Amino acid sequence: MIKLFRLTGFAKWLLLFFPYGLLAQGNDTFLTCMFESVGAYGQGDNAPFWHTSNRQGLSSVNTEWALMHMGAVGGMPVCKGLSLDYGVDLGLAAGMRSNLFVHQLYADLDYKWLGLEMGMKERWGELKNRSLSTGGLTWSGNSQPIPQIRAGIPEFVRIPILGGWFSLKGHVAYGRFTDDKWRKERAENGPFKDRYTDGLLFHSKDLFIRVGNADRFPLQVTLGLEMYSVFGGTLHNRPLEGTEILQEYKMPTDANAYLSALMPFNKVGEQGKENGDILGSWHLSVDYTGKDWGARFYYEHFFEDHSSLIGVEYKNDLEGKKSFVSYGFKHNWLDGLFGIEVNLPDRLPVRCVVFEILNTRGQCGPVYKATMFPVLEGVDGRDGMYTHEVYDSYSMAGNAIGSPILISPVYNKDCNQRFRSNRVLMYHLGVDGQIGKRWDYRALFTTTAHWGTYEDPFNEKQRVTSCLFEGFCRLGDADGWKVGLSLGFDINDGDLTGNNTGLLLTVSRLWRVL
Repeated sequence: MIKLFRLTGFAKWLLLFFPYGLLAQGNDTFLTCMFESVGAYGQGDNAPFWHTSNRQGLSSVNTEWALMHMGAVGGMPVCKGLSLDYGVDLGLAAGMRSNLFVHQLYADLDYKWLGLEMGMKERWGELKNRSLSTGGLTWSGNSQPIPQIRAGIPEFVRIPILGGWFSLKGHVAYGRFTDDKWRKERAENGPFKDRYTDGLLFHSKDLFIRVGNADRFPLQVTLGLEMYSVFGGTLHNRPLEGTEILQEYKMPTDANAYLSALMPFNKVGEQGKENGDILGSWHLSVDYTGKDWGARFYYEHFFEDHSSLIGVEYKNDLEGKKSFVSYGFKHNWLDGLFGIEVNLPDRLPVRCVVFEILNTRGQCGPVYKATMFPVLEGVDGRDGMYTHEVYDSYSMAGNAIGSPILISPVYNKDCNQRFRSNRVLMYHLGVDGQIGKRWDYRALFTTTAHWGTYEDPFNEKQRVTSCLFEGFCRLGDADGWKVGLSLGFDINDGDLTGNNTGLLLTVSRLWRVL
């Protein structure tokens, strides 16, 4: 970031109350304002898949919608080693969930390598290309930001031991969902009349360790674990135990509930509905950094509970004896997102290429049976990716918090809040680049086979093919006006997304204020 000039004294503190600001780097005071307007027009059952997905919730499945939002980036040093980032992003919309909304509102404090983040802020999937990847399986950037308090090490920090070959980052966060109204309205019109849960609480944590030093050797390996929880909330018209229907039941929100989300290590058989929905991902990334090009291979394995977390668990037979069972390599570890990203030299018209394969067909199998003659017991499996009997789906206002490839509940015409298909096999290609000094482009091609769920499989396999072609023209310098036009279309031999075609027009501008 180029420092234009510095502010001191009272002028710095005035910036705290300036109505825009989003991101800070370094110790310089800066402020950048942003304006963007988007208009969509299409034909078909819905808006095209890539016009609605991985846009931080700033989209709609309606064939016609528009939005205008304004924000900025800003930051300032507070004292030695301590800096502040802050911001607001406000919007107006038509044809979307809300006509007036706050998209981002947050303040971050950074002390050396530690960070404390408070509020709503856009976040993207770990170790993924935000423009070309389909997104992370636990967090992708597909849904709107969740308000939260987040503490940890936001960027990789080198550990000054063992020759400086190890780096780490991580965080712990608690927050709350803001889609209560959406959940209630969908329940009133859905297949399970007035059965929903609102007031949901959110928890996340992760730890990533990187081995390597790009300044000394071009190869680096990154290992990571993300764990997320949805807990708390109020159940409406749901059966909690047996067949009794409870009109209203408040899930635990005391200190023990927060601790249980942080340390979800209950004994086998003691993990109940009141412990919340626990899920996450294992990450492996191998990066090569060449002189003028680079490549990354990555693998992300999603788990919905303890069975797919390690693929092994133990059970008790009728005599109380413990026996270990394995879900097998095929039904567990072949589930995941496999990808390769290649970054090419700047002189080429192609900047980056991403190829991904997503497989979620295993989920520990349709059912696992550990036999103890003559009794059949230990029925398990069917992990039900992104699905929970209390919280319905791992989504925010109907948009998948994880990968949008599983087709978010917002597409469900019957207002069902659950994912209709979480067993998929996907192939995806993304390419972007620059032609001349003013023209940028991006192209996405995705084809996915859907089998439904283990509980409710499709009678016939459905295939969804979605494409996106878009170009952007800069009318001035890098911080000037930018106009983009995007063509998207879907081909679906079923009714998951429908057959859709649409155009998306974007006009945006940045202003460097400080």
